Amino acid sequence: MSTQRVLGTTLRDIGSMSRLRQYAGEMKELKQTIYYVMPSSSWLKAARSSNLPLTFGTFDDVAEHTFLEKKMAFLSLTEQERALFFQRILESESEVDARSPKEKARALADTYGQLKRLCVPIEAVSLSLEECMPTFIAYEKMLKKYQALDPENQILHAANVLEKEENPFQWHVVVDGFYDFSPLQFRMLEALLQANIKVTIYLPNYAPLDIVEETLTDLTKIGYDTSDFTVIPTKQTASAVSLIKATTNREQWTGLVQDLHVHQSEAAIVLPSAEKDLWRSAALEANVAIALPTMRQLGQTSSYQLVETLLQNDFDKQSRESLSLRLLQFYGGTGIVYAKAKRQLKRTGQTGIENIDARCAQMTEIKWKLETRFIDYLNQLLDCLEQLELEQWLDDQIANETNVHTLDYLIQEKQALNKIKKTIQRKVDVYKQHEMGDLTVSLSFMQEWVKASVQKKEFVQKAGLRTGTASYSWQDIARFTGKTLYIPSLGADQFPGGYTLAGYIQESDLYEYHIPYGKPSQSHFRKKQEAYFEQLFYVAEELVFSFVEGVDPHHPLLPSPLLETSVPKKKWSFETRMAHRQADSEVEQREMMAYWRGKYYEVPDMPRDIQTIEEHLHRLQLGDEPVSPSIENQLKQLPTVAITALESYARCPIRYSFERLLQVNEPEAESTGVSFILIGKLVHDLIEWLYKELDVIERPFASLTEQEKQQVPSMIQEKLDEEWQLIEEESPHVTKLELNLLKQQWLQRLLDWWTAERKLFWDNARLSDMSISSLERPLHFEMDNGVGDKITLTGKIDRVDQQDGEFVIYDYKTGQSSLKMEEEVRTGLKLQLPLYSYILSNQLEKQTGKTFHAVGASYISLRAPDKRSNNGIWQENEVGKHSRFLVSSHCKNKENDLGTQAFLDKYDLENKVQDLWQGMTSSFPVRPLDCRDSCPYSPICRVTDDQKEADAPS
Repeated sequence: MSTQRVLGTTLRDIGSMSRLRQYAGEMKELKQTIYYVMPSSSWLKAARSSNLPLTFGTFDDVAEHTFLEKKMAFLSLTEQERALFFQRILESESEVDARSPKEKARALADTYGQLKRLCVPIEAVSLSLEECMPTFIAYEKMLKKYQALDPENQILHAANVLEKEENPFQWHVVVDGFYDFSPLQFRMLEALLQANIKVTIYLPNYAPLDIVEETLTDLTKIGYDTSDFTVIPTKQTASAVSLIKATTNREQWTGLVQDLHVHQSEAAIVLPSAEKDLWRSAALEANVAIALPTMRQLGQTSSYQLVETLLQNDFDKQSRESLSLRLLQFYGGTGIVYAKAKRQLKRTGQTGIENIDARCAQMTEIKWKLETRFIDYLNQLLDCLEQLELEQWLDDQIANETNVHTLDYLIQEKQALNKIKKTIQRKVDVYKQHEMGDLTVSLSFMQEWVKASVQKKEFVQKAGLRTGTASYSWQDIARFTGKTLYIPSLGADQFPGGYTLAGYIQESDLYEYHIPYGKPSQSHFRKKQEAYFEQLFYVAEELVFSFVEGVDPHHPLLPSPLLETSVPKKKWSFETRMAHRQADSEVEQREMMAYWRGKYYEVPDMPRDIQTIEEHLHRLQLGDEPVSPSIENQLKQLPTVAITALESYARCPIRYSFERLLQVNEPEAESTGVSFILIGKLVHDLIEWLYKELDVIERPFASLTEQEKQQVPSMIQEKLDEEWQLIEEESPHVTKLELNLLKQQWLQRLLDWWTAERKLFWDNARLSDMSISSLERPLHFEMDNGVGDKITLTGKIDRVDQQDGEFVIYDYKTGQSSLKMEEEVRTGLKLQLPLYSYILSNQLEKQTGKTFHAVGASYISLRAPDKRSNNGIWQENEVGKHSRFLVSSHCKNKENDLGTQAFLDKYDLENKVQDLWQGMTSSFPVRPLDCRDSCPYSPICRVTDDQKEADAPS
C-alpha cells in the first residue's frame, strides 16, 4: 500500500472525533509523530479542544517542525517586516523615483511575496520585472546574512530540506478539510512525498466537484496514490431554501437578527470578514447573543497613540500639542476637562494640568538617534515605557475606580499596554536568540516597524458567548451542526468574488511562468467558490440566502448568479419593519413611534425626546426665527432704515440677520482675486470725480464742448492709473500680470461707458437742454410703519438728470442689471428705483413748490452701458423709436405713474415696506426669495431646497 494516498471524506467526517481518535490510536501503536493539518484556525481550535495527543497545525507549522527536527534555527519575518526590509534597501540605495521608498517598497515586497507563493524563483522572472531584480537579490542576501525567512521562504526552504533528507522522518502527515492547495502547499506535499514521509489527504467526496477533480489531477502528477478516492453521492440535507432581498445593508442585518429570535438555538451564519462590525452592531441592538468576540486594534488605543508619538525628535508647537492631547486622552481627560485643557493648551502651550504637563515635558526630553541598532531602539522604547510609569498609574486607577465605563476603559488600556510591551520584548528576545544585534536601521524604520507590527494587532475587547449564535467562514462551514444557516451579502458583485494577485503580477503572468500545480487563476477560484457554495446544501436543513438590492426599484442590484433560479420570497426593508405589529427591540420601538408620527398618526406615550425632535423639525420646516420681545423692542428703537437694507431683508431674512444684526463675519477663505467691493467703489468714485472735474453739474448736455468730450478718455486713464495703486496694495495675493490684465479690462469698460454716455446724453440732440442736477444725492423720507409710528427711509441716488419739471434717476452697476416689476418690485427685491423716484418727486415739490414728473429710472451697467431696455422703468411715451432717451421698444417696464402715489398703490409698496420693517425688527425666517450657491453663509445655513423653491418668485 502506498504511504502517500488520497481518500474521500464526507463533510461530517472532516476533523470528526472518531477520525481524530483513529489517528491518536495509530500514534500510540506505531510510536510516531502525527501532524494533523487543517485549513483554518477555527478547524484547528476545534480539533485541539479534543485534547488528543496529535500535533495540530498548518503547512507553516509542518515547515517549522522540519527545522526543529533538523535542529535548524531561523528568524521569522512577517509580511509587514519584509516590506520594511525592502524599504531599508531602497533608502540605502537612494534611488530617484516618483514614489516614496515606502510606497515602492510595499509594491516590490508584495511582488516578491506573490512570486514566492507561486513557487517562482527570482531568476525566472520575466523581462517586465527586470528592474526589480537588484532589489530582490539584495533582499535575499539580507535573508541569508541574518538567517531569516519570511512566510513563503519558510515553506520553500523546508521543502528543500525535506527533499535532501536521506533518513525519512517518522512522521505521518494527515491533511484534512481542504478542497484545493496553493502552489506553496503543493510544493510541501511534493517534498513530503520525495522524503518518503507518510501522508494521508482527505478530499470531500460527497458530490462531483470541479475543484476537487483539479486537485486530484495535480496530486496524481506529483505521485500521490488517488486510486482509493471515489465520489460517493450523498443526499442533500437542505429541505428548505429561501432567498430574501434587502433595501440596504443595515436592513439586511437587522432582518437577519430578527429572524434569529425564532431559530437562535439551532442557527448560525456564514459571515463575510468585512461585515463583522455590522453583525456585532445588529446583534447588540436586537439583544441577540453571539459567539463572535469583539476585537479592538492596538492602534485604536490611547496607549498605542502615546507610543507612536513618543518615537520622534524635535517636538515643534504642533507636535507638542498633539502629544499633550494624547496624554490627556490616556489619563482620562474628557468632557469639560478636556475642552478647558485644550483651550488652555492653544493659548499658553500647556494644559494647566500638572501631571499632563510634567509627562509631556518628560517625553519631549527623550532623544532618539537617527540611526542605530534595531535592538537598541527596541530596548530604549521599553525603558521609556517603564520610566513613564504608565502601567503603575493604570493599576492605581483600576484599584480605586467605581465607574463601570471608566473601569472598562482602564482595563482595556492596560491590556493594550501589556500587549505592546510583550510584542516589543518578544522581538528583542528573538533578535538576541538569532544573534542579530548588529542590524542597524534608521529611526524612520523603527517608526514604521511599530506601525506595521504593533498597530494592527488585536486584543479581545469583549468575549463572545459560548451559547451565542455562531458565525462561520466558507472554509469551516462544514463544522456547522445546527438546523438553519443564514448566508447574507450574496449579491452578484460579492459572490463569487474575484481574486487579485499581489504587486506587479497579473493573471497573464500565470501562463508565462512554470507553475505546475495549483495555478491560482480566476477559473480556479471560481471552481473553489462554487464548491464552497455547494457544501451548504449538505450541512444544514434550512438555508436562508439574502442580498442587498438597493432602494431604486428601476435599477435593482441582482443576487449571485449561483442563485439565479431562486425567487426572493420576502423583503427586508425599513417600511416592512415599521409595519410589524410589535417591535423587536427598544430601538425599533422608538423608530416605529417616530415613523408613524412622521406620517401624522396619533401615537400614544410618545417619549419626550421624540416630541422634542418633532417640535424641532416643525420649526425647521416653518423656518420661523422670531426674536425675543426685548430684542424686538431694541430694534424698533431704531426707526431709520436704508432702502438697500429693506431689499437685503426681502432677499434673505436669515442672511440679513447674520450680516447686520448678529454681525457674523464671513468664513475666511483664501483670496483668489480682486475684491468686487473695491472695484465697485473705484468705478463710482471715478465717475463722480470725472463729472465734477468737468464741472457739468446743472450744465445742459449740449453745452459740453467737443474739446472737453475728447479729453475724457485721457482723464479716465490718468485717474484709473492713480486709483489702481490702492487696488494693488489691497490685493498682494494677485500676480502683477493678472492685475494688469484686469486693469486693462476695466479701462476698456470705462471707455465704452463714456462712448455710451456721449451717445445717450452729451451728443443726444433731443436731450440738449437736460442736465445732471446732482450726483450721490442723499434721500430721507418719513412714512407710516403700519402700527401708528413713523419710520425714516434713507438712500442715495447715484445720479439725477433734470429738465424743467421732469427728472430721470440713474444707478450705476459694475455687474449685469435688470428689473422685473412683478417678480422683483412687488416682492421687495428691488425697491431703489421705484422708491427713489417717489421720494425725489416729493422732495423736489417741497423744495420748489412745483410739480415734478419722473420720466424714468434706470440702471446703467458698466458691462452694457448703452443698454436701454428692461434695466429701467419708463413712461410709455419714452419707449420705442420716438424715445428721447433711446429706450428700446423691447422694454416691458412702462409706467406712466412712476414717482406717484398711484404707482406705490399699484405695486402695494407701502404695505411691502411696512411688512419688511415689521419683519426686520421681529423675525428672521429661513425663507429666502433669492438664495445663491455663492452665499458665504451657506456652511451655517439650514435652508432646504424645498424652502428655496417654495419662496422663490415664479
